[in-house]
Amino acid sequence: MPALIAIDGSHGEGGGQILRTALALSAATGQGFTLSQIRARRTQSGLRAQHVAAVRAAALACGAKTGGVFEGSPDLRFEPGVVEPGEFRFEIATAGAASLVLEMLLPALATGSTRSQVTITGGTHVPLSPSFDYVARHWSKAVEPLGLHTAFVLEKAGFQPRGGGAVRGCVEPWSRPASLRLEERGALLQVRGVSIEARLKGDVAQRQRDAAQARLWEMRRLEAEWEVGSVPSASPGSFLLLEVAYEKGRGAFGYLGQRGVRPEQLGDRAARRLLRFLEEPGAVDPFLADQLVAPLALARGGGVVATPEVTGHLETAAHVVGLFGISARVEGRRGLPGVVEVGSH
Repeated sequence: MPALIAIDGSHGEGGGQILRTALALSAATGQGFTLSQIRARRTQSGLRAQHVAAVRAAALACGAKTGGVFEGSPDLRFEPGVVEPGEFRFEIATAGAASLVLEMLLPALATGSTRSQVTITGGTHVPLSPSFDYVARHWSKAVEPLGLHTAFVLEKAGFQPRGGGAVRGCVEPWSRPASLRLEERGALLQVRGVSIEARLKGDVAQRQRDAAQARLWEMRRLEAEWEVGSVPSASPGSFLLLEVAYEKGRGAFGYLGQRGVRPEQLGDRAARRLLRFLEEPGAVDPFLADQLVAPLALARGGGVVATPEVTGHLETAAHVVGLFGISARVEGRRGLPGVVEVGSH
């Protein structure tokens, strides 16, 4: 067995990005790792509930031997076996982001020989994490050219702080190698919007939509294609996602309803962010750029992705991929436009 890769959990972004990238690479490649000083610079250091769920999910998918898998653990050992595709169900006891676990697990399961299905309970629309809609509509389309074919179903929404949602993701066996070059956007093809609400009064979803559409039309004469409605949910909440598709690039921005923020404010805020993206360089939004690094590495064909902003998450993902012996580098200063390049192998 090869020696375990030693990873410093306080490096770079110093949070869940390190863990999820390492788990995806480890499960798919069979290379084990140790992770120390987990989230050492955070107020609550060590593994959180959603991180524990991610480790257990990855371990079950590949028969891994593990150590240190408990809340608050500062260190982790992960020794993978062989990926075994199938049907899985995992629970996140808190409102931890179920979508992040799916993004980590599905590319690894795709290296198996047959189709896999994963159901996860937890948070589906929570702050500082990609929403279910972002993953199902945006991330899934971005990874398709890599031969990674996924499908998602929202069984029940779960808004913070309660969570309690349920999502299902399916992935087909991966046809590899494949490469992806997203260096320029090309022509604008479409603007799409999704505005949802759950267990709220006052036509919140429609008001979010109307405000966003009004701003898009006023500033750029853009007309979006909209999906508006209510969803089954364990807790009240609202969400709006704006997405733009180009010939060769794409961007998406999601906003979660907040107490004290009127639906009109939220819709206008989302529209302004999308309009700013239209004027920025790069082929994809900054969030998607870091979420493509692990799939690019696992697709084996490599690729290049240009982003309007180099983030700590992007730098961290590239750093972890490099530790697994796959060349990955980021050009550009943090906070400014840049490019991530992942080598073929």
